[in-house]
Amino acid sequence: MRHNPGVARTQGGGGARRREPLNIKRRWTLVAPLGVYALLAGWIALSAANVQADEFSLLFYGLANIIVFTDALDFGLRLYVHRRHTAVAAELDRGEMRRLSIDLAAARRGSTGAVTVRPYAIVASIFNLEDHLEEFMERLRPYRDHVWLISDGSTDNTGKRLRQAGWRCLDDSVNRHKPGALRRLLTALPARIETVMVIDPDVKICGRHEGSAVELERVVADLQQSGAAAACPRVAIERDGFLARFQALEYVLAFVVGRRSLADFGVTSGVSIYRRDALEHALDQHSLSIYAEDLENAVILLRDGERIYYDGRLLVSTDGPGSLRHWFSQRVGWYYGLLRVYTQRFHELWRIGRRTPFAMYNFIAYMGVLGLGLHLLRIVSAALLLVSVAAILDNLFVFNLLPNGGAINPVYFAAAVGSYLVLGALALFVVVPKSERAYIAPIVPVYFLYVLMHVAPITVGFGNWVALRFWGRRLYRDHYQSHEDGAAFDMKRSRSRSSAAALRAPAASP
Repeated sequence: MRHNPGVARTQGGGGARRREPLNIKRRWTLVAPLGVYALLAGWIALSAANVQADEFSLLFYGLANIIVFTDALDFGLRLYVHRRHTAVAAELDRGEMRRLSIDLAAARRGSTGAVTVRPYAIVASIFNLEDHLEEFMERLRPYRDHVWLISDGSTDNTGKRLRQAGWRCLDDSVNRHKPGALRRLLTALPARIETVMVIDPDVKICGRHEGSAVELERVVADLQQSGAAAACPRVAIERDGFLARFQALEYVLAFVVGRRSLADFGVTSGVSIYRRDALEHALDQHSLSIYAEDLENAVILLRDGERIYYDGRLLVSTDGPGSLRHWFSQRVGWYYGLLRVYTQRFHELWRIGRRTPFAMYNFIAYMGVLGLGLHLLRIVSAALLLVSVAAILDNLFVFNLLPNGGAINPVYFAAAVGSYLVLGALALFVVVPKSERAYIAPIVPVYFLYVLMHVAPITVGFGNWVALRFWGRRLYRDHYQSHEDGAAFDMKRSRSRSSAAALRAPAASP
C-alpha cells in the first residue's frame, strides 16, 4: 500500500498494542539523528574555536556562503511577494486561499456560489507499464470515467490489458515520447472536453482525506472559471527511505515557496491542469524534447500572454528516485533541460520578464543570473566548503597538515551549516504543513549538505549541454537520454480524429 506524504493517520481500530511499536519507532527516528547532529555540532564548534581572528578572511567567507546568502534572500523575497499577491484573499479566508498563488475570487471575475465543472479529461502517456499495471489502475480507479491514456509505443501488453480491463487507451505503435504522445492523444479526445489534466504514471491524486484541501473537480472548475491557461497543483514525494525526506523538503520549497510566489506567471510541472486549447497550442510550438518539457510549455504560454497559477489546495504524490545514482541521473537531465530551454527561448523569457518586476526577477535574475550565470561561483563556494571540512578534520585529529588562514578555515563550513539550519528551521515552521513536519524535521540540520550535493549534477548537466553543442556528445548519459536517442518518430502535426473510436471503452468490462 502506498503511503502518502501529508496524510495524518487518524483512523481508529489499531488499538494500543499496534500504536505502541509505532510510537517507539517514531521516537527513535527523532532521537538517533539528533544525537548524531549534536556530535557533529560539537565537532565543528571544537575545530572552529581554535581559529584565530587574524586567520579569518571576509572575502572567502562570503564566497563560501554564497549559496546560503542567495537561498535566504530568495526565500524571504518569495514569501513577501506571495503575501502581496494574495493579501485581500488571505484576510477574507485565512485557510484555503493561502494555498494559491493568486486571488482566485478575483480571477473568477466576481462569480460566487457553487461551481459547476465542465467536461474534463485526465490524460497520461505510458510506456511498458505491464509490471505495475495493477497499481496504476488502482490509483486512477476513482477517476476512471475521466481517464484517457496512450500507450506510447509499448512493446509489452500494456495497451491490450488496459483495454481488456475497460480503460480508454490508444495503443500507438510509434514511440513519440511524452510531449509528442500527448499531442497525438489530444487529437483523439472528444470535442466536448475543454480541460485536460496531464499526469505521469506514478502519480496519485490525493483526495480530501489524503492531504488535499478540496477535491479535484473543484480545482478544475475554478480553472475553467478563471480563464487561465493552466494551474499547477502541489506535488509531494512519497515516503520511501532516508533520501525521500530530503526530497520532501525540496519539493515543499519548490512548490509552496517557489511556485506559490509567481502569481499568474507560474511554471507547470509534470502534473498540471490545462485549458485544452492552451495545451494544444503549446504542443504545436513545442520542440517535443522530453528535457524540461513542462518548463517549455510554460514559456510558450506565458510568452503569448496566457496566465498560469499555482493551486496548492490539490495535492498529488509521486515516487522519488530511490537511489543516489537515479537521483543524480534525474538532476543531470533536469539541468541539461533547463539550459537547453533557456538558451533556445531566451528572447521569449526576456519578453515574459518585461511584463512585471517579479517575472523579471524569476525568469531573468533568478533562473538566468543566479542559476546559470553565477554557477561558477557556486562551484567555488562548494570547493571552499570542502576545504573547510578538511581543515576541521585536520584540527580535530591534530594532523597539522593544513595551514589556517585565507581560503582554509573551519569557520566557513560551520557558518554555512549553522546559517542554513536557521533557514531550514524557519521553513519547517512557516511553509511545511503541520502533518509533514515530524517526517521532515530529522533532516533539517543537514539539509544544507543535500543542497551542496546538487552542485555536482548541475555542473554535469550544464557540461552535457556544452559538450553536445561543441563536440556532438555528452559527458554523462542520463536516463532521459536513452529515450531521446530513439526519437526517430514522425514529427508531422496530423490533426486527424479518425482514431477516436480506438479510445472508447469496451461496452462490457471483464
